[in-house]
Amino acid sequence: MAKAAEDDAADWKNQFQLLQDALESANEDGLIQETSAYQAIMDKIAGGLADLSQNPPNTIKARKKYSLACHEFNRHVNSAKFWWRFKYCYGGPALLYLLSIFVIILVIWLFFSSSLSDSTFLWVPSSAFMWGAIGGIFNGFWWLWQHAWRRELRKVWYVWYVLLPIMGAILGALVYLIFLAGFITATGETQIKSQSFVMLLSALAGFSARWAVETLNNVTKIIQIKKGE
Repeated sequence: MAKAAEDDAADWKNQFQLLQDALESANEDGLIQETSAYQAIMDKIAGGLADLSQNPPNTIKARKKYSLACHEFNRHVNSAKFWWRFKYCYGGPALLYLLSIFVIILVIWLFFSSSLSDSTFLWVPSSAFMWGAIGGIFNGFWWLWQHAWRRELRKVWYVWYVLLPIMGAILGALVYLIFLAGFITATGETQIKSQSFVMLLSALAGFSARWAVETLNNVTKIIQIKKGE
């Protein structure tokens, strides 16, 4: 019984934390102009967390304060101008930008795929850049959904969304070069014949910047070790 109460309190603490993060993001984006209105919601959140920190946790009072805080916060959101909600609740500009880049890449691929498959830029197939950019776009879709769902979309992140396709293309090319170097060393071949693998590798690097950076770091460590031998 005590374990169930603790788990319930932990769940409600998580809900309060999500609400607080959403409130801080909205306040940073200019939703609540009056400091007193912002502080009133924060006081309800703080009071609810204090109720949950009691022994035993007072979840009934905490739920009431959570409902009041949510109601007040949603009232401000629903009364905001359409442009604010389009930009910060739904991530409309970022979504339109990512969709536009995605459509442009698809059109280029559909009409110029034959020439792109044979062309290179800095010894990297053009398809590696293209699929790395697509991976970055899908990474943007994923995080946009996460931020919009949690109501944590901050205006400072729009620059990051703009750069995602560019960074995806660069990371896709770099990871391809790393794989090509290992492929040449292992097989003696100077060209990867499987275009599908190039697409998959570059798209994965563009989608997961962390994986791409870890791969680059591991290669750097290997080079340093070989230099020290």
